[in-house]
Amino acid sequence: MRYSVETDYKLLIRNIVQHKWMMTLLFSLIALSLTAVGYFEPKMYTSTSTLIMGGETVLEPILEGAAVSTGNKTDWTQVAKEILYSRTTVAKLMRQLGYLEGDIESLDDEILLKEMKSSIEVELVGSDKYLKIGYTNESAEEAKRVATELTKIFINDIHSYHTSESEEAFQFIDGQVKSYHKKLLVAEDKLKIFKTSRLETGAGSEEAISKRLDRLQEVLDQSQLDLREAMIKKNSLERELSGEVQATVSIARQSQYLKRLQSLQDRLSELRLSYHEEYPDIQSVKYQIEDVRRQIKLEKSDPSNSIAGVEDGFKANQVYQDIKLQLSQAKTKIATLNTRISVTRDNIVGERKKGNIVHTSDAGLAELNRDYDVNKKLYEDLLTRREAARVSKEIDEQQKGLNLKIYEPAFLPRLPSGLQFYHFVLAGLIFGMLLPVALMYFRQLVDSTVRAPEAIMSKLKVPVLGMVPEFVSDKQLRDFKSGDRMRQFVILLTFAGIALISVLKMLQETS
Repeated sequence: MRYSVETDYKLLIRNIVQHKWMMTLLFSLIALSLTAVGYFEPKMYTSTSTLIMGGETVLEPILEGAAVSTGNKTDWTQVAKEILYSRTTVAKLMRQLGYLEGDIESLDDEILLKEMKSSIEVELVGSDKYLKIGYTNESAEEAKRVATELTKIFINDIHSYHTSESEEAFQFIDGQVKSYHKKLLVAEDKLKIFKTSRLETGAGSEEAISKRLDRLQEVLDQSQLDLREAMIKKNSLERELSGEVQATVSIARQSQYLKRLQSLQDRLSELRLSYHEEYPDIQSVKYQIEDVRRQIKLEKSDPSNSIAGVEDGFKANQVYQDIKLQLSQAKTKIATLNTRISVTRDNIVGERKKGNIVHTSDAGLAELNRDYDVNKKLYEDLLTRREAARVSKEIDEQQKGLNLKIYEPAFLPRLPSGLQFYHFVLAGLIFGMLLPVALMYFRQLVDSTVRAPEAIMSKLKVPVLGMVPEFVSDKQLRDFKSGDRMRQFVILLTFAGIALISVLKMLQETS
């Protein structure tokens, strides 16, 4: 039942007085029990080693940009816990300490592993620059030995991890370099084959084709103009020739034709030494030779051209012969121009086909160049990365890249850690006094008995006129005083027991 603070205090004092024997016994029991616990509680010693983590090494500014650091921005507390609390690490520690010969197989090995794991402490201090690795054990020497071995295992595992990480990175990048080198060679071969095939077609560039087309078009236009002029001249000569009288042609004229034929054949032989058969001048000479041969044949076959009885050779119409010669030359020129126009048109068609090939091949060439440039860029970038990975691998193999050093080695602890014997003694005295009072107050809260007038006034809403005080007889008073002496004796025995246990503890520690 709840009362006011003043009433609660008075009731608590009265209950303590009424139950002082129980309070005394509880005090003695709690004090002696905690003291006994402190006596049997073994001393625990903690040995720690301090590692300096991170920080810039001498090589970092020298190799900046040439190597990749593998130890930056690391949560060393998490890393240390993952390594040191792992089953593999503790089993390795047990083997190095001689607690285990092979693998963990028995239940005792499992229990020992769990105990050792619970005794490991990892803490990051000093603005996260110093890592403390500690081990707690009943033996100070054992705590130091285990802490030293733990530190060695941690350092070796960290270096091994970074070395393997650098090796894996190097192997991966090296594989990528080889892969892209093959891709680059394939792209180079495709580009080489494409350019070779383009050269074989004779297509050239679009600009060169455009220039050749312009030049051929000029030749075609000029040839067509010359052809029109030659046709006009031919028609004119034919009209003139129709108005002339054909004279007698003698054997002397045939001789002239033969001389001209020989001259043209010599000219044709000279041209064939320098040009192919389709060359316009060769075609022109051929037409002239054919024309001369036809003239010779006509001279021989036409009897009207012969004059019997003329001893000096022949007589002929000189004007007719000149016009006929000019007409022959005009026809030859027309044939030459027709051949030139035909060849030029064929060349224009061929150049336009080459232009179409160039347009098609330019798209393919652009795609091949793009693939080649992309592969080349990636290959060169991977070469740079592989060199950086190689330098990083060598640095990690030589344990130069990670600034991880022992700042303070594990020491031999002189004083035990954790709760000491005097802590248990003080706790026994304090809890021996406070716990019974707390229990009494709790009993007072849950007790429904009316022990104060204000409870009647608050519950029944009626005034209390007066109270009858408790009567204490002489016998009760004598019993109370004798009980006080007994309680004092019990308390003295309690302190004597605590003192005895303390002396025994001191003797145990000095022995």
